[in-house]
Parts: sequence; structure tokens; C-alpha cells
Amino acid sequence: MRGHGDLRLLTWGSLACAILALILPWEALSLLFAAPLALFAPGCAIVAATFARRDLDRHRSVVLSVALSLATLALGAIVLNYLPGGIHGFSWAVLLLLVVIGGCRVAARRRDGKRSALRLPRKAPPRLRLALTLAGLAAAIAALVLANTTLPAHDALGFSELWIVPIAESERSEAEIGVRSNEQTTTDFDLGIQIGKERLIKRSFVLAPGEGTTVRIGPPLAAAGSNVPVVATLLLDADPAHVYRRVQSTLKAPGAVR
Repeated sequence: MRGHGDLRLLTWGSLACAILALILPWEALSLLFAAPLALFAPGCAIVAATFARRDLDRHRSVVLSVALSLATLALGAIVLNYLPGGIHGFSWAVLLLLVVIGGCRVAARRRDGKRSALRLPRKAPPRLRLALTLAGLAAAIAALVLANTTLPAHDALGFSELWIVPIAESERSEAEIGVRSNEQTTTDFDLGIQIGKERLIKRSFVLAPGEGTTVRIGPPLAAAGSNVPVVATLLLDADPAHVYRRVQSTLKAPGAVR
């Protein structure tokens, strides 16, 4: 790419942005360098390669660069998803750099020996155009920062799981009842287990978010081979009058003839 100052600047600038985005410990500053690499550089390289033999005005070039960069991100996510390494910061940096370097190499070869030295605009852009450009860049950076920021969810609703799973080795005469809390805070639970019409088991426990517990029940006291209904009811200690979860199944009394 000798003699093509714009392509050299795009290549080395993209490499510098990738390195700084990966090594900087401050997330906001890292995203500041990742933004041009992700939102402009790949599309700019593709535009340079596509329109290497014809002139394209600056406004269309910028619009196409941003649009093609977004398309590169969309297609790149599909490619990285099926690669062994998966999707992460380093794989994104390598992919975008390959697109930039490849586009610049193709652009340099297609320019038919024309040298395009780096030239700075002689006239300053109008204030309105400059303001809109800066506003668009700021919006893109803000979007990246917000997309990577974990926000509090004070109004989020939690939930809890309740299940009955027959134990295979017991020939369905025993079962495991499980509770897993996905509530937002530590919660007091009351579990009632009705086996048939007479036997009632009660358990009270406290679970933090993500914790669970299990209760093993059976075999039922009934005629051999008969099916006995089992109903598990989960209540919240803060609202015992309201049934929070309820599941039901059956247990087989042992001693059945095969």
C-alpha cells in the first residue's frame, strides 16, 4: 500500500484502535476506541475497494461506510458464532482487522497505479455538518456504552420452580419434590405435600436467589399396586393464604405383580 496514505492511515488506525480497545482497563475509554473500528473502518475499507477506480463524494462515502460496517457486524456475528473460539472481544478485533486489511489491499491494487497521498481538507466543514457528525459519533459511543452496562432492575419480578419427579429405581413408588428460588431476594417458603387422603408432610425453608432444595417422599401406604395421588403446594411465608405453586402426580404402592 505504498503511496496510498489514506489506506495506510486506515490500516494503522484500525490496528491502534483494536489494541487500545482490548488492553485499556476502563470500559468507557475502551468503547471509545472500539467505536470507529466497529462502526466505520470495515465499511470504509470495503468502499475504498469497491470504488477504487471511480470518485465518490464524501457524503455518500461516509454513509456507505457506516452502513457496510453495520452489515459487517451482523454477518460477522453469524461467522463467529460457528467458530470454535466463539464471540468475544479478541475475535471481533481480529475479524474487523482482517476486513480492513483485506479491503485496503484490494483497493490499493485496483487503483491502477494511482497514488493517493493523504490530504487534509483545505476548508473547514460547515458548523452544522460538523455538529451533526459529532452528535452521531457521540450517539454511537453512548449506544455502545449502554449496551455493555448492567442496569439495576428494581421492578423486576422473580419466580420459583416446583416439581415432582418419580425415582426410577423405586419403580415409581418414591418421588423427589424440588423447589428452586429465582426470586429477587431471600424468601421464606412453606411446602405442603399431600399423599393420598391421610398423609400430610410440611416443610418450611429459606432460599436465597438461585438456591434450591429437594424432599424425597414415599413409598405410599396403600394397597399393593394401587396408584396414590400426590399434591405438592408451595406457599410464600409472606402470603400464606395464596397458593404460589402447585403440582401433582401419582405414586405406586409397592408390591405390585409384574
